[in-house]
Amino acid sequence: MLNRKLCIFVLAFSTTSISHAEIEPLLTVGLEVGGDDLVTTTTTDLKAGGGITFGAGASISPNDSSISFRVVMHYLFDTVEFTSPDGEAETDSFPLELAIFNSWDRHEMGAGITSHLNSSYEICFDSGGCSEADLDSSTGIFLQYNYIFSRAETASMTTDTYIGLKVRTMDYEIGNTTLDANSVGFYLGSKF
Repeated sequence: MLNRKLCIFVLAFSTTSISHAEIEPLLTVGLEVGGDDLVTTTTTDLKAGGGITFGAGASISPNDSSISFRVVMHYLFDTVEFTSPDGEAETDSFPLELAIFNSWDRHEMGAGITSHLNSSYEICFDSGGCSEADLDSSTGIFLQYNYIFSRAETASMTTDTYIGLKVRTMDYEIGNTTLDANSVGFYLGSKF
C-alpha cells in the first residue's frame, strides 16, 4: 500500500511544471534516535532506527509559492563497540525521501515518504567471526519542522540554514522478524 502511495507521489512530483520553478540544492546532517535495540552495552546501544545521517538533494519550488517539493538521498549509519566478548556491531542504510513542505516567515513544515534501501546489520567478534544480515527495503512516513535561523541573500541566490526536528514511523523486516525503526531526528541543513 505504501509503495503505491510512493508511486503516486512520484508521479505527481514529476508532473509539476519544473520550467517555472526554482530548484535549490539541499545538504543535511543529522542524528536519529529510536527503534528496537539491536545491541545493548553499558555505555550506548545500537538501535534499528538510529544513527548519524548525511544527505543531499533538491528543493523545487514553483515561482511565488510557499510550497516546495523535496527529494533527498541520505546515508544513515551507526556503530557500537562492546566487551565480554569483545567486538563491534554496525548498521547502515540509504534512505530516499520525497516530501512536500510549506513555509512561512522562517518556519517550514513538511510531510513525506521515506524508503530505506540496502539496509544491513553486521556484528563481529574480536575472537573471530562476523555475522551480517540484509534487512528488507522498508517504506515509512515522516513529519518534519524546520526553523530557518540564518538567511543570506546575494544577487544570484539565497542560502537558508535551518535546524529541524523529524518524526519517522516505519518497521524493518528480516525474515519473519519485524523490528521497530521509529525515530526522532535532529537535523542541520542548508538550501542554496
